Amino acid sequence: DPSEIFAQFFGAGFARQRSAGEGGLGGMGDLFGGAGGARREGQRLQRPVVQVALGCSLEDLYRGCTKKLKITRKSTTLQRPAEKVLEVPIKPGFKAGTKITFSGDGDEVAPGVAQDIQVVVREKPHDRFVREGADLHLKHAISLADAVCGLSHLDVRSLDAAARVLRVNFKGVAITPATSKVVAGEGMPRRGGGKGDLVITFDVRFPAAPVADPAKQ
Repeated sequence: DPSEIFAQFFGAGFARQRSAGEGGLGGMGDLFGGAGGARREGQRLQRPVVQVALGCSLEDLYRGCTKKLKITRKSTTLQRPAEKVLEVPIKPGFKAGTKITFSGDGDEVAPGVAQDIQVVVREKPHDRFVREGADLHLKHAISLADAVCGLSHLDVRSLDAAARVLRVNFKGVAITPATSKVVAGEGMPRRGGGKGDLVITFDVRFPAAPVADPAKQ
């Protein structure tokens, strides 16, 4: 009998637990602190987590804002509304994948225990800029004729809430597909302060058909 073997090593207390109605391996469970049962008082409760994606524009992530997210949750014993609007703080410089946790606002999965809701930031594509870390990349389309003639400047509308246009000087710069210019401090906000850079490159558009030689016409 396994009980007798364990009693030899751990004393008669083990056998008494068996005789008191602790069926199966209950004696071992009590001896080693329990397995899979209720958590002991004082242990931190690990709540289940459900993730919800939240799309944010590049403007939202640049300026910061508060997004509202309406949720519906199930309850059995908890007295709370079935619907709730979460106010999600989006701080300037947040990146895709940033997580904001709302403790206990999800479905009730056990008596008195509800899921945590973890909102995960998703960055929406932008029509002008591509983000790389704290830097913003802008590819400006230009015709071959304009590239050959040269470009005096390029006006770039910033992501600021108030209208602000950056005038970037290109006077005397040869414009080719390899041309790039870095405007320091005009990228995304950094968490520790300051901003990344704005990097401007060019997409030189070549004619779809060969240009006719006027001398041969």
